[in-house]
Amino acid sequence: MYLKKLELKNYRNYSDVSLNFDKNTVLILGNNGNGKTNLLESIYYLSTGRSHRTYTQDDIIKWGCDSSIIRVLIGSEKNDQKDKLIEIELSRENNIKIRIDGIYHRKKSDFISILPSVIFSPDDLKIVKSGPLDRRNFLDSILERIDKQYYRQRLQYNKILTQRSSLVKSISGGTKDAAGSTLEVWNENIVKYGTGIIEKRSRLLAEFRDEFKGYVNNFFKGVVVDLFYIFSWDRGDDSYDHISHPGDSSRRKSDFSESELKDIFRLKLKQSLERDLLYRTTTVGPHRDDFVILLDGKNLRSFGSQGQQRAASISLKLCELNVLKRRFEKDPVFLLDDVFSELDIDRKKVLVKVIGSGFQTFVTATNISYLDKLDLEFGNKFLIKDNKIAVSGL
Repeated sequence: MYLKKLELKNYRNYSDVSLNFDKNTVLILGNNGNGKTNLLESIYYLSTGRSHRTYTQDDIIKWGCDSSIIRVLIGSEKNDQKDKLIEIELSRENNIKIRIDGIYHRKKSDFISILPSVIFSPDDLKIVKSGPLDRRNFLDSILERIDKQYYRQRLQYNKILTQRSSLVKSISGGTKDAAGSTLEVWNENIVKYGTGIIEKRSRLLAEFRDEFKGYVNNFFKGVVVDLFYIFSWDRGDDSYDHISHPGDSSRRKSDFSESELKDIFRLKLKQSLERDLLYRTTTVGPHRDDFVILLDGKNLRSFGSQGQQRAASISLKLCELNVLKRRFEKDPVFLLDDVFSELDIDRKKVLVKVIGSGFQTFVTATNISYLDKLDLEFGNKFLIKDNKIAVSGL
């Protein structure tokens, strides 16, 4: 399936837009601030039910308007499948109306991932360069799309975490014994729900570990690449500059059974109580887990060059693309927001090979020269200027 037509009404800076696409690569050209990213955002919203740029739905609606409409026609390459029409009306105060082929639906889950998509922008470099939260969010965003239970699982865990941390605060001026049996109850619930989150995250990481290593090696020949899941109790120094493998030993997450992991988690919670009381919060659990990328045995976050870090972040997004393809058994749409301008010519060519492997890809750029010397053919070209979009003859 692929995006065949996109219509926007009162979306961001666009009053009324109607664009037709074929399945080939689409170029969207224009200066910064003209709305290239807004087009990609609307496509991403279609496949996830949220923006990658804001948590507030009202930000999407054009200034001075009460509502915004995203209307898309999704085409199929199979003769026995009909095109699908999805209409999403967003109103202020987080109201939404959904129609699929003219029939009203109540839940975002009814339309998300009909046409899955992956978006990559220069800001996604933070997955590699920033703190553990961004890496956890990367894994969680994928899991919430491929596992219908995962969001509720995390929600339940966070509620329990809040309760346990509140209890820790209330006894922080006393002794360990003051918590009594109440703390044991919260510990058991933290272990119960937290272990499931750890397992799903670490399995996902293990699933695309070899793919990730292959992608990075395509960008940088001859480097030794690896990535590991890091338990909160093994983090220690957040830089991980000293490690060649994760954790207290050479055992990886996949070496532990569920019962073993629960036993370790339970023990670490008890051992961390003094520290929890000192910091007045819960210091171990999946809310503090991380994963680390190693290049030639060193932490890429601390020792990698800007080019290596960018290649690693792109590689993670390519892995996300493949995970969605396997889960949904369809090709996701690939959204590249001004990515080529950040790569040298050799790295551009590597990315072009991926684009040419069958994914419908949308590429934004400020200058066509970014794409010079690349074997990249565009099925559609659009030029954005003064909040208007025209078919380009470039």
